[in-house]
Amino acid sequence: MDRRRPRFLNADRLAAIVLLLFVAAYGWEGARFTAALQVDVVGPSFFPRILAVTGAALGVLLLLGSGDREKAPKPDGAGSHLTALAPVLLLLAYVLLLVPAGFPLATSAFLAVTFRYLGVPAWRSALAYAVAITAAAFFLFDVMLEVRLPLGLFFRPA
Repeated sequence: MDRRRPRFLNADRLAAIVLLLFVAAYGWEGARFTAALQVDVVGPSFFPRILAVTGAALGVLLLLGSGDREKAPKPDGAGSHLTALAPVLLLLAYVLLLVPAGFPLATSAFLAVTFRYLGVPAWRSALAYAVAITAAAFFLFDVMLEVRLPLGLFFRPA
């Protein structure tokens, strides 16, 4: 008698199902938020809806795209713990530097280092992507949504 799991139920697909259930519950609860004033265009349910749709799309991609991982090379034991902790350390450094360095500088540096860690081959292109994304995010939040972001010591007006 073969006691192995069916091919469909690998770890990635189970994680995708859990993600989809979590995102559905989050989206359901987030859609129930109401604005105290009806003049608010964005409203409190706007960001939960965006996160729910994005999470659902990522969950479906994970569910459909997860195949056999046995063919992928297995990482050796040397340095794998540091490699696994690098994203956490990058996020910690970003959070600690956000207020003193300011959103533009901290976000650009965080994104550039993260892009290099994820495999962008050249620092110049990683930095260009990081600056473009930071500028777009700053414009969206600071100008369009009027959410004041920390400017840090370098960008404070005199």
